[in-house]
Amino acid sequence: MSNKIRLVGLFITAIILLSGVIAVSGVSSQNVGPVRSTQVVGTSSDSVKLKWKRVGSSDGYFIYQKAGEEYKKVQTVKDSKSVETTVDGLDDSTQYTFCVKAYKKGRNNTVQSKKFTEVTACTVPAKQSSSIEAVRENSLEISWSPNPRCAGYDVQYAKASDFSDAQSIRIKNTDTDSTDIMELMVGDEYYARVRSYVYFNEEKINGRWSEAKSAKVLDKAGITAIDMKKPMIAVTFDDGPGYNDASDRILDVIEKYKIKATFFMLGANAENHTKNVKRKVSLGCQIGNHTYNHEHYGKNVNANDIIKGANAIEKAGGVKPTAFRSPGGITTDVIRKTCKEQNVPLYYWSLDTQDWKSRDADKIYNTVMKHVEDGDIILMHEIYGSTADAFERIVPALIKKGYQFVTCDELVTAKSGKAPEPGIQYVNGTTIKNKTS
Repeated sequence: MSNKIRLVGLFITAIILLSGVIAVSGVSSQNVGPVRSTQVVGTSSDSVKLKWKRVGSSDGYFIYQKAGEEYKKVQTVKDSKSVETTVDGLDDSTQYTFCVKAYKKGRNNTVQSKKFTEVTACTVPAKQSSSIEAVRENSLEISWSPNPRCAGYDVQYAKASDFSDAQSIRIKNTDTDSTDIMELMVGDEYYARVRSYVYFNEEKINGRWSEAKSAKVLDKAGITAIDMKKPMIAVTFDDGPGYNDASDRILDVIEKYKIKATFFMLGANAENHTKNVKRKVSLGCQIGNHTYNHEHYGKNVNANDIIKGANAIEKAGGVKPTAFRSPGGITTDVIRKTCKEQNVPLYYWSLDTQDWKSRDADKIYNTVMKHVEDGDIILMHEIYGSTADAFERIVPALIKKGYQFVTCDELVTAKSGKAPEPGIQYVNGTTIKNKTS
């Protein structure tokens, strides 16, 4: 009997010793409890913040992200006292599922809690980049960077920069990257912004608004309405179209900055440069007559010089000239009478750049910038490369100072309050010069 008791005692002792070895060499998963109350406490366009209750028996936590039907460990929190973490590097507008498991280290292995709770979150749509542009008459086009992962876009446009009077449009087609705002008033300025959105658990999640951008509504020729509160000038060009690239370069500037000018052309030159004349018309510039070939001055200018020039210009560009400038600025009663019969006003100038004389872009630029005044009619010639060089610098510089570039007719109408009269010669927006000169 005593031998049996002894054997039982030895067996129990062995079991106790073996248990001790197991306890020292490893850790039972039963000693690591499940992580409870896992929740999403924050999201951004590229991250999700998780929080949970502390598991006192753990050494830390494993963060898992679901990929298909499997979980992939994406982060280890080595501090057992920590109860939150942020998972970064995620795609925006995307749903993610996570779980958190507590772990405990042994001498030879690490065990983790078997039970876990899934939590799902959706990242916020990324901030859009957007623009607003006048590409068609009486309308604005709002465009943005597309987001293929979102559910749609919110578009707002307003006259107030703080969007207090905003009107909204919802775009549900995620392939769309622009929308047009139609039937707007020429000259009005609008601000626009865009954001994308997603739906998660039947809740709409909005991204951040894009930076607000603004644009003015243009007319058919791509020109904004005249602002009576701002200074304005009429830049005029004589003797074209030219036989070099100066004329086209000047038109490039006009098109780029969406401005207007008045061109007093020679009928003979217009006949040989119809494309250039038609481009001037399409850009909304005023088409003027400078006689047929500039061979006669003063009293030698006859009615035929004017009429023949007007007819050649009309044939080249498809529109009748609406203004006349005398060769050399010398105007006679014959010229006035013929212009009245042709139903066109005459235009002299109040600021002469002397570009024909200097052929120096710096001198031309400095003359304008030093002497320009509100209401001026500026004399230049479109046949010199130096003039084109200067014009490329003059336009942005004067726009920066608040000047508007208008036609001669527009200038007189704006400054005098009435349309220019046929047969009358104007020096600037308000001054008439009707003596023979």
